[in-house]
Parts: sequence; structure tokens; C-alpha cells
Amino acid sequence: IEAQAVDVSQNGNGGVGINQSVQFEDGTEFEEKVHTKKKSWKNGGTLRKKLTATQDLGKSEDDISIEEEKAPPIKTLQLFRFADRNDKLLIAVGIICALIHGAATPIFTIIFGDVIDSLGTEELPDAGLLLDQIADSSVWFVVLGIIAFVTSLFQVLGFMMSGARQAQRIRKLYIESIFRQDMAWFDSKDAGELTARVSSDVDIISRGIGDKVGSGLQFFSMFFTGFVVGFVYGWKLTLVILSVTPFIVISGAFFAKFAASGTTEGQDAYARAGGIAEEVFSLIRTVVAFGGEEREISRYQKELDSAYRVGVKRSHMQGLGMGVTFFFIFGSYALAFWYGNTLVGNGEMTPGRVITVFFSVVIGAMGIGQAAPAIQAIGEARGAAPKVFAIIASQSAIDNFSTEGEILKDDEVEGNIEFRNVQFAYPTRSEDLVLHNLQLSVKKGQTLALVGPSGCGKSTTIQLVERFYDPIQGDVLLDGKSLPGLNIQSLRSQIGLVSQMPTLFAATIKENIELGAGFDMIVDAETGERKFERRQVTFEQVQNAAKEANAHDFIMKLPEGYDTMLGQRGALLSGGQKQRIAIARALVRNPKVLLLDEATSALDSRSERIVQGALETAAKGRTTIVIAHRLSTIRNADMIAVFQKGAVIECGNHEALMAIESGHYRAMVELQNLHQAENKIVETAEEDVDPDEIDAHLAEEYNKNVAGKTTSDHHKTTTSMHSTEEQDGNDVDEKLKLDTKGVAMRAIMLNKGEWYFIALGAFGALLNGATFPVFSLVFSEIVVVLTQTDNADDVRFWSLMFLVIAIGALLCNYLQGAMFGISGETLTRRIRAMVFASLIRQEIGFFDEKDNSVGALSTFLASDTGKVKGLAGDALGAICAFFAAIVTGLIISFVACWRLAFIVLLFVPVMGIGQALQMKLMSGFAEDAGVVFAAAGRIASEAVDNIRTVTSLGIGNYFLDRYKFELQGPAKASKKSAWVTGIAFGFSEFCMFAIWAASFSYGAKLIEDGDCDFLGVMKAISALLFSAMSLGQISALMPNVSEARVSAAKVFNIVDRKSEIDAFDTSGDKLESVSGNVAFKELQFAYPTRKDVKVLHKLSVSIDAGKTLALVGESGCGKSTLIALVERFYNLAGGKVLLDDTDMTSLNLRWLRSQIGIVSQEPDLFNTTVRENIMYGFSKDEATVVTDEQIQLAAKMANADEFIRDLPGGYDCEVGEKGGKISGGQRQRIAIARALVRNPKILLLDEATSALDSKSEKVVQEALNRAAEGRTTIVIAHRLSTIQNADKIAVVSHGKIVEEGTHQQLLSQNGAYAVLVKNQTA
Repeated sequence: IEAQAVDVSQNGNGGVGINQSVQFEDGTEFEEKVHTKKKSWKNGGTLRKKLTATQDLGKSEDDISIEEEKAPPIKTLQLFRFADRNDKLLIAVGIICALIHGAATPIFTIIFGDVIDSLGTEELPDAGLLLDQIADSSVWFVVLGIIAFVTSLFQVLGFMMSGARQAQRIRKLYIESIFRQDMAWFDSKDAGELTARVSSDVDIISRGIGDKVGSGLQFFSMFFTGFVVGFVYGWKLTLVILSVTPFIVISGAFFAKFAASGTTEGQDAYARAGGIAEEVFSLIRTVVAFGGEEREISRYQKELDSAYRVGVKRSHMQGLGMGVTFFFIFGSYALAFWYGNTLVGNGEMTPGRVITVFFSVVIGAMGIGQAAPAIQAIGEARGAAPKVFAIIASQSAIDNFSTEGEILKDDEVEGNIEFRNVQFAYPTRSEDLVLHNLQLSVKKGQTLALVGPSGCGKSTTIQLVERFYDPIQGDVLLDGKSLPGLNIQSLRSQIGLVSQMPTLFAATIKENIELGAGFDMIVDAETGERKFERRQVTFEQVQNAAKEANAHDFIMKLPEGYDTMLGQRGALLSGGQKQRIAIARALVRNPKVLLLDEATSALDSRSERIVQGALETAAKGRTTIVIAHRLSTIRNADMIAVFQKGAVIECGNHEALMAIESGHYRAMVELQNLHQAENKIVETAEEDVDPDEIDAHLAEEYNKNVAGKTTSDHHKTTTSMHSTEEQDGNDVDEKLKLDTKGVAMRAIMLNKGEWYFIALGAFGALLNGATFPVFSLVFSEIVVVLTQTDNADDVRFWSLMFLVIAIGALLCNYLQGAMFGISGETLTRRIRAMVFASLIRQEIGFFDEKDNSVGALSTFLASDTGKVKGLAGDALGAICAFFAAIVTGLIISFVACWRLAFIVLLFVPVMGIGQALQMKLMSGFAEDAGVVFAAAGRIASEAVDNIRTVTSLGIGNYFLDRYKFELQGPAKASKKSAWVTGIAFGFSEFCMFAIWAASFSYGAKLIEDGDCDFLGVMKAISALLFSAMSLGQISALMPNVSEARVSAAKVFNIVDRKSEIDAFDTSGDKLESVSGNVAFKELQFAYPTRKDVKVLHKLSVSIDAGKTLALVGESGCGKSTLIALVERFYNLAGGKVLLDDTDMTSLNLRWLRSQIGIVSQEPDLFNTTVRENIMYGFSKDEATVVTDEQIQLAAKMANADEFIRDLPGGYDCEVGEKGGKISGGQRQRIAIARALVRNPKILLLDEATSALDSKSEKVVQEALNRAAEGRTTIVIAHRLSTIQNADKIAVVSHGKIVEEGTHQQLLSQNGAYAVLVKNQTA
């Protein structure tokens, strides 16, 4: 899609908004009105996109949010808008073959009528002549069989291949469009829902543009050809039968439309559920720590219930739709034979011609019924497509992949940055101005430091430099050039950004650093198009960048050095280690502008000092804008700007600002200084200690265990990756070896609570299956009656029997469709809930595994769980109907003429082999494709979850290329699947025509020999013939059944997995009273994903009840691991953690965690209100009602109440995904309030104040000190000023305690702790 015109304008007061209108070549125009809550499809001319301004500054959040109202289903042809030339060729071949294939069966009725006239006369012709006539007819049957084989093969090939190719293209375009969007767009979206749609909605679309379309066209051709034959051979009778057709068409259209709209509503609910699941998986540690499992299950269940209610309504309507359709079809049979007999009596038609017309019209009408699954699939695709296509069509105001605008040359960029009268408000909160007429500039090579309280606009300023957003008024300039006039990729290539919360990706350390490389503009030699290419970075450059960031040493101590694989978001490293790699990544591109948003906040004092020196060195010759709450890190800045409520209130260098009496900056510095007494003590310590030298204790421990620093303190809730390709391959192989035995019965047993629905559905399906064999009895009788004279009463009787069958068809189709539909929806709801509950109860180590990333689990939950209902829903009904048809048909056939039935029966195993081959091979391909799609889902989820980092680095194309690569596997599998399915389907079709040929040939001989009469032959043949028609229906469902069995096997693997640490386990003791004594005894531990790397080595330390234990030491030494073990996130390899002298493993897990409050280094908030985030801290076991007073008291203790009340909506303000709508300090304070609100006996603080400004830190620290009174507190801190009053300070080094004591005791020892203090105060 190319934009021909882009118009972005500003309204009178500087507001900017977007109206998007995308017009496709097929004349369809999709309009997305951002900020006006309207989306619509319109007709028009050629392709174009338009952007116009509509947003006013004063609009409310609801006015400016992108409100997606329920989009109407799109037109069928629009589903194919992404087909390319080859796809269209494949579709054309598929259409031609489908139409020919569909015409084969009605043409058969002409031959069948001739046979009836030959066999059904009062006096048989000469035996030789009769057998010759039948032989000629049989040859034609075989010819039709060969035609059916060839056409069905290429029908399936054409549509399956083109459908798979289009689905792959849609997936690529969808992900590409997401990467193109600006941050304002993401602020109004849920990342989990975005990635859920690519796995679930695109699956639905692919079914609606694949082989189901071929089936639909085949049956349409059958319908059309049937009526053409009818008009040619008996137009009067055809018109009489056609009189019922309008009722069939109208009812079919009505029910199809309902199915499409119902699917849209249901998919929306499932997408919301998917968003919840992804959020829970990404914040699993927070969920587990606060005992939120049941809360999240309830939240997830609520969305499942919404989807279930829609599904039940849809099932009733689908069942009724099929029933009404078949009622009219069978009703038309009664009318046809009554009138046909009149025509035979008048001499206008022969009985054979009546049969030809009847059969051709009946088969044509049956085409409508058999097309129902195809119509349903297309209808569901039409319902799922609008939101997917809308995102693909969405035009970003700041296109991250744009090649337009001025290209910056490295040697011409100086780095002068100016903010000129900038006003800014986030689009989701337009009434809340964040920056007010900001006037600020920094010259090339200078360092500008931004300081001020949390939420004052500092990080927003940096985001405007990165052009994540555009100002609503004013301008941001680089070297005097307005940023919107510069090419976005070229601009960001000149900028290095290190954020407050570092994000690394599931790749090697080397690859993570290489991702920071800049870009060069190149011109494609073939197309002449401009595009950006990532610069090649040498290993030497990678190492140099790591050395600058003080990361090289610890990287070299990892098992595979720079080739060490990291988990998603760098899960295998501590916070400080992640931060240093992020700094190296920013430096490797040699940027002209360096943006540091709390770049050293996660580092210990020694690392901070060294990295700070490295950053100051790196900043030389570069323009640097740095945000810091630790003012010691920015005192050497050329200029310091003090922010307050979006405006600069003081500006100057450190000395100038300190000279201002009662100045804001001076007050902040004084708040942050260490006590004078401590400074004096430190000064008496070794003044010549080299910060690069480790204390003797540390050195001794270091030499004992070089690998000690390789393990993570912060195993976050994301993937960890194995270190070799061989292991990856083995994992995939293991995935593919799924045992599908017994899964179908187990799935059905899960529905035993709905046995009455299944029983009614099975009853309806059995009756439905028997309908056509019973119909064959009536049909055979009436055919014989037609050849007789004086038969009016008999014809009337048998015609009435057709009406009885019609009423039965209405009832049994409704029962089958509605009851199995309801049981299937119930199973889907139950399976999804079971899987979600099973996943959420798994130990944290489970989520550290490579194959259990957030993306993979979310994709699995969205896709595989929905397929299982095929075993207890529509497919189970079709199987029941199939067996009823076969059994009833065989009984009727054997009773009527056993010799003929026996011959026909010989062909059934051949047809069965064809079906079995198709099912078996489809099962394998479905399994393989599922694994590879999960890999693609992981990549998409990882990138979208960390979209700000992806955007700032300009690596959207990198992830897009990886995503495309992962789609190649399913593409190859779909080709194999198409060939196998086509050949097996064609073979089955040929067999049916061959059976007819053999049946008539042998039947004629039996009549000739007197072994069977004409009525017996007709009953035997027609019973088997109509039963065989059921094979087509079951054949169409076979791929779905095989996929369902594979998915069910995966589901039960998860459901059956026993968690090593199960929060739902009710066993274990509950202490009557908790004092709070905590002791670590001889702890030995290694993370499950790296069992060969020991993290703790017989570590022992204890803290008495009500006291505070502070853990200090370098990043990666094992501090956060201890906190994880207190929460029982992992099991120990040796030793014990004791609570009041009781081994924690013997205590009830949920009760234990309810006694603990935790605040982590990276505050994890949920995408809900401030109030609900704080309420999350309440234990579910507490019977007390949660009051606003309790919530507000906790917020006040965390120094959060004041800023919360200033937020739009106060405590009811939505914080956004992962708290993205508020600042880091604000997020941290809400997390502290969440921990305090539960009034825990044990308080765990992992860098709880690291993200706070000086003022907030001091106030919150005092609050935490008060909160710690009467409860045991374990605190991790790199800022040693926050823990100097701790009752005990333990220095951790490489998994052991090397020193412990009070602040004064440790300083007097002049050991490891003294070195840490010296490094921090120097």
C-alpha cells in the first residue's frame, strides 16, 4: 500500500490529529477517524491515504482515544486484497477446477437417469443389450471419476497454497504496520491483544481464504449445474422444485450474516482475554508474590464468559439455520415427486428423466447445505478481518520505516539541540499538559542534565528528542532543523538512548550490542528505491563499546562470553549487568547525541563510579542529555536544568545553582548528601584504594569461583534460551513427539458435565446421519412406483413421507448444530481456563525456559486451546452422523440385496485408506506448523512488548526479518500439506464414482440373473450412494480433527504438568503467630536453566524478628536470588530458609506469601487503575473489606497520595501497560504502596527507592523505616545511604557472605563494605 497524499495540519491552538482513509484497488475505502470514535467502510476510486487534523488540545481522554467500535464484517472479495499475481493464478486454477469438480456430480445424474430407464421398464430388454447399456454408463462413471480426481487435486492445491501464502503475507504486513506506528498509537492499544490477533484472527482469516473457498465454489457449481441439467431435462418440474429455493437462500443468508457478526464479537472477547494472559505472563513474579493467581484467573474467566455467551447464541442460530435449510430441501422432494408423477402420467417425461431432474436439482440444492461449513468459515473470516486489516491500513503520523525527509550525514551533524516554546500533552491525556512553553537548548559537545521530582516532564523531553511524539505546539530542533523535516530513521541513527528500565532481547550478548549499530541510506540498484541498511559492526567495535560501559570483564566470565544467549528482556543477567550492556549498545553506534535516562540507576556503587567515568568519557565530543536522580552523577554537566511541573525553573552549572540561596537544586543536593559523620569515617579509611581493586575478601571469593557472576539476580518473567543450536533442535523434536492417543476421549470426558447437550447432539447427529439412508428407502419406493400405472395413492403416501423426513431433518440438524456447538463452546471455555490456571500455577523456573516465553505461551493459549473443541463440537457431530449414515446404509443395502452390498462394501476400505492417509499426514504437518508459528509469535510478542526500545534503536526491520524467517517453516509445511490433502481427497472422490460404476454393472447382472429385483437393486445402491455422500462432509472436517488432536495433546501436556512449587497446594503448616525471624542456612542454589552454574555456595545469614537486614554487593553476586528464595520462587539445591525456626518448604505456600510484601527493582504495574494496583497487595485470604482509607493510607506512607490526586481521575486513573502512562518514580511509589497495604510481617525491598528523586527518596525512605518497625525487613540497595541504619548489613560476593555487621562496625573493619562506601562517596 503506497500513500499518494499525506496531509498533516495544525489547528488554531496547535492541536494535531489524524483522520485516515485508505482506499484499495478493489474500490473499498477504509476510514479510521482517530479521536472521533468512528470507523467505516466506503466505496470509491483508486488507492490513497489521507491525514487531516481534528484533535483539539482541550479534549478529554475519551475524545482523543482511538475508540474501536464494533466494525462491520467486510465484503467477501475484500478478503483477497492481499493476493499477489501468483496467488491470483493459483486461485484462478482453483476456481476452474472447483467449478468443474462441482459439475461432475450433476452430470452423473444424466447417466443415472438413463440407467433407471433401462432397468426400470416393465419388461427388460435383451440381456446383452441391457449389459451393453450399463457398461457404457459405467465407463462414463469412471471418466467422471478421473475428472473428479484431477480437478479436486488442483482445487485443493490452488486454494490451500494461495490461502497459506496470503495468510503469511497478512501476518507480515500486520507486524510491519505495528512496527510503523508511533508511540501515541501504542498508548491506546494493548500489546497482548495486538499479538493475540496475529495468532488467532489471522488463523480465522486464513481458513476463510483457503480450501474452504474451493469447497464453497465446488458446491456452488454443483448447485448451478444441477439446476441447469434440471431445466434442460424437465423445466416444469425444475420450476416447481425451485419455488422452494428462495426460502433456502434467504434463510441461509440470514444465518450466515449472524455467524459473521457473532464471530467478530466473540473474537473481541478472546482478544481481550489474550491481552490479560500476556500481561499476567509478563508480570508473573508480581502475580505470584502477591497471591494474585485466583484474581487473574477470575479476570481471565470473565472475558471467556463473554465469548462463551456469544458462542452459545451463534450455535443456536447455526443449528437452526441448517435445520431450516434441510427442511425446505426435503419439503421440495415431496413436491417434486408428486408433480413428477403427474408429468409421467401425462407422457411429458419418463421415470428416468424425472429421476435425472430430481437428482440434479436435489444435488444442486444439497450443494447449499454442504457449502455451510465454507460459508461459515468465510463469514467468520469476514468478521475477524476488519480489525486486522484496519491495523495493516493504519497510517502513522510518525512512520518509523519512512524514507522521506532530509538524510543526515554523520560528518555534518554537530548535535545542537533546542526546544523552542514546546507545549506537549500525551494524546491519551490531552487535557493534562506535561510541558509548558519549554525553552531549552544545548550546544554541540555539551552535557545537559535534567533534574526534578518524578513526573515533572524530564523523560518526556527525551522522548521528544527521539521523536516518539511531536509537540502540540512549538518545535524541537537539531542543528537548527525541525525534527519533523528530518528522516526519522536517519535522526534516530544519530542518537544513543539508555533508558531507566533496560531492555535486552532473546539473543546473544554480541547480537544485543550489535543491534545498536547505526544505519546508512542506500538505493536499491534494481528498483531505485531508497532504503536503510544497518551498518556492519566488527567484533572489535563490540568489545570496545563493552569496555567503555564496564561490561567487558563480566561478559568474559560468562560461560560462552559474548556468545552467551540471554532470555527475553535479558532475563539471565542482573539489573546492573543488563544496564551496562544497554549502555554498550548505545555507544556502539558512535552517536552524536547521547540520551541517558537514569542510565546508572541500577548499578552498584563501584560499577556506577566506573561506568559514570566511562559515560563522561563517551560524552566528550557528543551532545548529551542526562536524567538523574542521583545528583552526584551530574555535577560535572555543562548545564543543569531543574524541572518542575513541565517547566524549567532553574538553569546553570553545578556551582552556579549551588550558589543560589534557597534554590531548588541546592535543596535537592542537600537532601541527598550522606551524613557528615559518615563522611568523616570514610575519609579515615584507605584513601588510596583504587576503585578497580577488589577488597581482599572479595578477591579471595572471586578466585574461588570465577563463574559466580554469570547468573542472574533478576530472573524476570520471560524466556531463557539454551546456549546451543543442538539443544534448540532437540527441544523442537521433543515438541513434535506428541502422544495423541486417547486425547479425543479425554476431551469429550471434560465435557461430561454437559452430557445432556452431548447426548442430545449425538441423538440429533445419529438421526441426521440416518436421514439420507432412510431417504433412500423412500426414494427407491417412489422410483419403482413411478414406473407403474394407477399409482396416485402410492405417490401421495411416499411424498408425505418426504415431509416427515423434512420435519425430522429440521429437528435433528438443530439438535446436532446447537447442542454440539454449546458443548464445544463450553469445552473451549473450560480448556482455556484450565490451561491458564495450569500455567499460572507453574513454578517461576518454568517461565525461565526458552520455549515458555510470554509470546509462545500467549500464542499457545490463543490458538491451540480454541482448536480442541473440534473433538467435542462440530467434528464429533459429523463423525456421529457419518457412522450413522454408513451403518444405516449398510443395513438397508444388505437387507435389500446382500450380493450387491457385499461388492460395494469391498471398496470401502480403499476409501478408508485414502481418508486415513490424509488424516495421518495432516496431523504431522499441523503439529510442525504449530511449533514454528509459536516461534514467530515469540518474536512478535518480544518486539511489541518492548516497542520503545525497538523504535529507538530502529530495529523494527530486524525483528520483521526474523519474523518472516520463522514463517518460512509453515510455508513449506503448507505446500506439503496441500499436495497430500489434494491427492487423498481426489482419490476418495474417484473411489465414489468407481463404486457407482461397479454397483450398476453388477446390479444389472443380478437383475438379469433373477437374484435381485429392480427395487432391491435401487435400495442397495441408493442406500450406499447417499451414505457415501456423508464421506464428503467428514472428509472436509478431517484436517480440523487432526489439528484438534495435536492441539489437545499440547493442552493436556500443560494441564498434566505438576508444578514443583504449586501455590494452589493446600498442604503445609500455618503458624499461629509469626514473629518474623528469618535465617538462611548453608544455602546452595543454581537456576533451573543453568544447573551447572552455582549461584549460592553454602551461604548463611540470619535476621531477628522486627530487624532490618541489608544485602549489599556488586551486581550479579546473588542478592536478589536470596529474595526470590524467601518468596519460594525456586527450590534450593541444598540448605534451608527458616521462618521462626520452621523450614519454609513445610509451610503452606499461599499463607507464607501472604506474610510477605515485596517491592522490586523494576516496578511491575498492571494495565488498570491506580486503586486496583494498590488493592492487588491485599491477600485474598483476608476477610476484611478493602476501604478507600486503607488504600489512601498506604499511598501516603509511600509518598504517593499527593501525585495520585493530581492525576486525571485520581485513584481511578489508568496507569497504562506496565505503568507506561506515569513516570518511573510514580510507578515505584505505587508499587511500594501495594506492598505496604497488606501490612506484611516480612518486607522485601529490592532497590525499592532506586527510581525516586532525592526528595521523594528521603520521604519514602522515612516511610519505609516507619513501615519496617515491628516487621522483619530484607533490603537490597546500591545506594548505601539508604541502608546505613540497618540492624545488620551483609556483604554478598559470589554466592557467599563475606562480611556482616552494622554500618559503623563494617566501616571500622576497612574491608569490602568500606570499599563500596568509598566508591560511592568519592
